[in-house]
Amino acid sequence: MAGRLFRRRAVLVFLLLAVIAAALYFLSVDTTRSGNHTAPPKGQPPPGKETEPPDNETRLPEETAGEKKDPYDYSKPVPAADVPLTEDYFADAVFIGDSRTRGLQTLSGPASAAYYTATGLMVDTLFTKEIIDSEDGGKIAVMDALRQTVFGKVYIMLGINELGWVYSSLFIDAYRDVLAAIREIEPAALIYIQSIIPVTAEKTKNDPIYNNENIREYNELLQQLAEEEKVYFLDVAGHLAGPDGCLPADASTDGIHLKKKYCDLWRDYLFTHYIPQQ
Repeated sequence: MAGRLFRRRAVLVFLLLAVIAAALYFLSVDTTRSGNHTAPPKGQPPPGKETEPPDNETRLPEETAGEKKDPYDYSKPVPAADVPLTEDYFADAVFIGDSRTRGLQTLSGPASAAYYTATGLMVDTLFTKEIIDSEDGGKIAVMDALRQTVFGKVYIMLGINELGWVYSSLFIDAYRDVLAAIREIEPAALIYIQSIIPVTAEKTKNDPIYNNENIREYNELLQQLAEEEKVYFLDVAGHLAGPDGCLPADASTDGIHLKKKYCDLWRDYLFTHYIPQQ
């Protein structure tokens, strides 16, 4: 009787040890399979799986095929070139300006360019003031003359006569209209905005309107306009001004209009500051 009881207990112990061994075995296999892997962060797919963009998200190409970015920095004046121009560059150029530009035409050139100038010309009156000789012997406005002209470049210097306008924003808005009109006539033309040449120290001291404080304000706005409209800014003012920012006393007889020596300096600046012909 006692022997039979002993055998039963032995069988039970053996079965219990077998169950424990089997449990340890399967636990070891499961641990081996899982290793040290951790779940991917929330929102990321499991390793080995590729993702597709959500339905509401469009994947944009880095660059549009054939699109070229303009590398030129329009916020800065045209830099000096290593090689000066020849007169040929100005053969298809038109200079638009007031009596100062007329002085450049008369005293220094460039001789091969066309000039649409008038004393007192302003950014608004060039649309209306009939000052240019027409083919039928009459007079037409600057913008009408430009429509009858084959040109590839336009040099503009306007602003001295507009210094008395109530708001500088009116001047810039009208100047922007000039740029738009030129582009409508010839979209491929190179457009140069020339900064307004300062006046002499004597003139700026005694004149509440035609002074260098107002000119500096306009020139800052013109450079900003050039950047916005992507046209080229020529800092003629900086080239002709003295260390004090004023036009040198020997440059003018009336404090505004240039003598030949300074018209020559203006011309030389144009010959060394340009955008190469395409």
